[in-house]
Amino acid sequence: MRVLLVALLTVTIVFTNASPADLWRAVLDPEVLYEVSDNIPALATKLNLTTLVQFVTKAGLAGPLSGPGPFTVFGPDNAAFGKLPKALVDILMKNTTLLAEVLKYHVIAGAVYSSAITNELTAPTLLPGADIRLNVYGKTVTASGRKVIKVDQNATNGVIHVLGGVMLPPAGTVTKLAQETPKTFSTLVHALVAANLANALNGPGPFTVFAPTNQAFANLPPGALIDLLKNPKKLAAVLLYHVVDGTFYSAALSDGLKVQTKNGKNVTVSISGSNVKVNDANVIEADVTVTNGAVHVIDAVLLPPNMRFERIDEHRTHIVPVQKHEQYRMRLIKTLNSFQVV
Repeated sequence: MRVLLVALLTVTIVFTNASPADLWRAVLDPEVLYEVSDNIPALATKLNLTTLVQFVTKAGLAGPLSGPGPFTVFGPDNAAFGKLPKALVDILMKNTTLLAEVLKYHVIAGAVYSSAITNELTAPTLLPGADIRLNVYGKTVTASGRKVIKVDQNATNGVIHVLGGVMLPPAGTVTKLAQETPKTFSTLVHALVAANLANALNGPGPFTVFAPTNQAFANLPPGALIDLLKNPKKLAAVLLYHVVDGTFYSAALSDGLKVQTKNGKNVTVSISGSNVKVNDANVIEADVTVTNGAVHVIDAVLLPPNMRFERIDEHRTHIVPVQKHEQYRMRLIKTLNSFQVV
């Protein structure tokens, strides 16, 4: 009875001596405020990144990402996965090795918080040889060109930054990308070789390249491409008009923005709704990631101001238009074939 009485008196004294400040100190204790109970996959589920969790599980990465870490995960939201072409999703669903590689490209070993992110910072991912490029444009942060829409979501084994897009591992440098996609860029590759710029765009950069497609080159005035290919200095001036120092993903572009190219002349960006133009060329695929910068695919060749070309004189030839076009095409093929692609 005496022991019980002493215990009751002790409790009474403790509560008697407590103040409202003691209560708030308990509530506002940092260990309570920042208490984290979820690992990366569990936190991703709470953040409604359900497609990411589904893909991580399918690729066999849920276990590793539940381990001690720490990891930094750039996690695309469901809408980001929904914007992927169906053909690409089908490939990833059928090839779990490739799916795992794409997902590993979204993970950095170690905890990297937003306060540590600086413009042009590159960080190695769990995919060997593939770095994420981080850029800061004012208040906007991008990871390999995809906007970070929510930062510093804490897990027990790391941190998640939510992305508004899915990052695809780079195929290599600007030149390497063009070489690996000949159906789109074979003429660009020939032009880079002829102008002695292929090695330059294999360099560290970073560069932003507005890359014309094969069709864009084909749409040049008759004789213009042959004229360029036979005049390397003139060709280099045109190609350098497509290259900007630094990484300008679409998040960095604004309507009316003028950007100085390596040619020394400016190009002008125009934005109307979802349509983006550089001078008079439409951007038909933006934010292609390469190891030394970014590529925007355009549907026309950008021509520096006041540049002129030799042209086939329609008034001084008796060749009918169809024959003349075929003759031009054969001359073009012959000229292209004279340059060895490295």
